[in-house]
Amino acid sequence: MESTLTASQIERAFSPLFSGQTLHPQQVFAGNINTIIQVAVSGRSYGLRVRTQERVYRYEPHLIKEAFVLWLMRHVANGPRDREAASAFAQLMAAQKGTMTEHSEVLPIVRYYDWSRQWLPHPYCIYEWVEGAPLWETPHRHLYALAGQTLARIHRIQFAAFYADFLAIGAHPVSWHERYRTALDKEVAAAQAHLPRTLVDTLRTLVVPSSISTAPCLVHNDFAPGNILVRDGVIAAVIDWDNAVVDVPHLDFVKMKYWTAKNATGELAHDPMLFSAFVEGYGPTGRALVSAPLFVLYEVLWLLRVFNFERSKEKQGLERAPGYPAAASYEQMLTQTLQKGP
Repeated sequence: MESTLTASQIERAFSPLFSGQTLHPQQVFAGNINTIIQVAVSGRSYGLRVRTQERVYRYEPHLIKEAFVLWLMRHVANGPRDREAASAFAQLMAAQKGTMTEHSEVLPIVRYYDWSRQWLPHPYCIYEWVEGAPLWETPHRHLYALAGQTLARIHRIQFAAFYADFLAIGAHPVSWHERYRTALDKEVAAAQAHLPRTLVDTLRTLVVPSSISTAPCLVHNDFAPGNILVRDGVIAAVIDWDNAVVDVPHLDFVKMKYWTAKNATGELAHDPMLFSAFVEGYGPTGRALVSAPLFVLYEVLWLLRVFNFERSKEKQGLERAPGYPAAASYEQMLTQTLQKGP
């Protein structure tokens, strides 16, 4: 696959790290949001991840969230530090770009981030290339259990409050009810013209608790087999943190439920055996999380989001990413979930 970036653009992107050195672009991978180019420099391999599909990106438009997540993983492991995070995030926002010195075993080693649009017209980051296969290409129970353990480590990063987005952390807390209700109403409004009237009416009358007891935590929000890399029988890295949010842990189980692995036709689908291994790997609370009424509410929200995402791509004439179900599939799953009820 050819890159959507020119050779001179790739050189400019790498110039803060390797000015004047010869670059050797190798593989190109195109996802729903990002284009990833593997580039060799002086015998080492790097990934250039560029948010090329900004028209369909639904979160903070100017951030490379790995810079924020790495700070959180280093400083918030022992408890919430929302105000300190706000100060650190303000500095990152003001800089708009920079080299990274903090690393985590969960993420690839990020070397540089930039959303200033000085070198490229899109936000991007450069990281040390991670050799490995997506989890969906290695559908073994023990690997899905390890993925559950990895997710549990991510969820240990907790906050004192819920927030609408990363830029609000430590400054503008919101209640869980307000956060969920706002998100649900937004998706229902976007979907109502494309769904049956009875289904829309059911969504509008969905009972949402006024409060919950679950603590807010760091949520990857795209924790699916395509973003979990496996090498030599272990989890090598979790990639693509663009969608990360502050929410409840239940949200990170939803994609793994519906996109557990590829079926016989090569399309992502639910696999009960592998999903069960993932839930058990998470630890003692895993089974309770996916059995809770709160999990059903997040199923509804996610199914609406991905339905609207695929409908938006169809409307813009953009091709559906290989292996991902069409919008109509999510409508059917949404109907079944609502019939089950929270």
